[in-house]
Amino acid sequence: MSNVASKKAVREPVDRDRIATTAMELINEVGVDKLTMRALAARLDVSAMALYHHVEDKNELLRLIGDEVLRNFELPDPDSGDPREVLKSVCVAAVDVLLQVPGLSSVLLTSKMLPNAQKLVHFCLHQLQRAGYDRESAQEVYAGIHTLSLGRMLIEENAAYKVRATPHPDDEIHDYTTRLQSRESYQRALIVLVDQPVGS
Repeated sequence: MSNVASKKAVREPVDRDRIATTAMELINEVGVDKLTMRALAARLDVSAMALYHHVEDKNELLRLIGDEVLRNFELPDPDSGDPREVLKSVCVAAVDVLLQVPGLSSVLLTSKMLPNAQKLVHFCLHQLQRAGYDRESAQEVYAGIHTLSLGRMLIEENAAYKVRATPHPDDEIHDYTTRLQSRESYQRALIVLVDQPVGS
């Protein structure tokens, strides 16, 4: 058998799981901005066209990575515990998990949710309905939580929001941006959203 044939014989098959895992490795090495379909194809030892058989573009690739991250995120029993407390802890934990791979805010910014992202949304809506919200109100409240979580991720990922060595000359602005950068501000805002009385 020739060397070329031998290489082909031992080449690992490319599937969506392997694509997601390899893309996460590349993001950790070079950052999400430098992740390209061409670089990923080279790492996988396939043609770019072969990669497009599995994912349509970089946006879908990021959704795939996010879904892979969420697959390892274990949700608690959906019908146990105080639903508001369960919801708050799950939202904070999910954002923390997604932030482990920089650049995944787009996972929260799409209607094309993959299965594990869908599972998380259904879980959170169920907690709001357990807390007494009807279906429409639960969706409204969770839309606010979703927006808040997206904002948290964008702040964490964006270098423009990092704490500067030289504080802003306006004390009011400095104090505000410090709070904006604080993860505790996200958690307090989440409490306000989740703990509001039903029907308010």
